Amino acid sequence: MSLSARNRAKLTRILKLLGSDQPGERASAALAAHKLVETLGLNWDELLAERAAPKVVVQRVREWDINHQDAAEARIRQLKATTERQERQIKALRTRVNTLTERERQRRQQAETEDSTSDS
Repeated sequence: MSLSARNRAKLTRILKLLGSDQPGERASAALAAHKLVETLGLNWDELLAERAAPKVVVQRVREWDINHQDAAEARIRQLKATTERQERQIKALRTRVNTLTERERQRRQQAETEDSTSDS
């Protein structure tokens, strides 16, 4: 039998009194701790015995009707399609940027030409 959280807290409070500088308080704490352990149906050996860590059980999940090679190939096809789509988008964006850059260059060139003719 193990200690409940409530009983563990109670025993902890009692055992802290063992550090008292009053001999009577220490004796009372020792007696109270002993009575609590007896009331719980335990002895000090059982109470202080090292507990083994809980055993972890790992279960393998069986995968039915899954072909990992087909799944991997499907994922590769999906990634290739995504890459191709992104490459087309990048190409379209480059074309758009180049067009806008050329328009801006022409606009500035025209503005300079107009400024130079108006200065004359």
